[in-house]
Amino acid sequence: MSFATQQPSLTEKQAAIIIDEALKMQPLMWQGFDIPYSIERSSQHKDAAMLEILFNHQLLIREKETQVIEIKDSNRKRIALNYRYSFANQQGIGKISSQSGFYYGYGRLKNILQLSKPYLIGDAYYAEAYVQWYVVDIQDWVDAPAFDYARTLRRSLESKEKPFEKRVYLQYSDNKWAFWKGRPGGL
Repeated sequence: MSFATQQPSLTEKQAAIIIDEALKMQPLMWQGFDIPYSIERSSQHKDAAMLEILFNHQLLIREKETQVIEIKDSNRKRIALNYRYSFANQQGIGKISSQSGFYYGYGRLKNILQLSKPYLIGDAYYAEAYVQWYVVDIQDWVDAPAFDYARTLRRSLESKEKPFEKRVYLQYSDNKWAFWKGRPGGL
């Protein structure tokens, strides 16, 4: 069995450039809760504090709503005064907030801990890298005390000193290496 291409080489420097560029192109979105979200105006719940901050940063809009709630096993009713939060209509700045969550930054490569030699699966070459990365362009709202409960956001703030780690893959096609989303076939 002979292959038209020989095993390509991949240096750590080449891999670092490709991985860093790929991380920069992937906006990080925080999905703390489903929007629209209704909550009592007087609520002291942690979600109420987070929603308030997102509203103050103009990532959400809110409307006052009144609900009549029947009290179980009684003929009585009570009135609930709520805020109903929904996404702000932000034309041209879709990376800030959308149905996929709230933009809070993007990744940058800190270090390649391990880089495999290129290996063949099917008719394509792949390389696997175990990397450390951190978050930059962290949005102002992330640092609010209300978000201390959100581990991903809290960790993002300290990620330069305590980087995240993950495994990523590169694929060789069209005579060049590129970032591969997912796992190579057959793994």
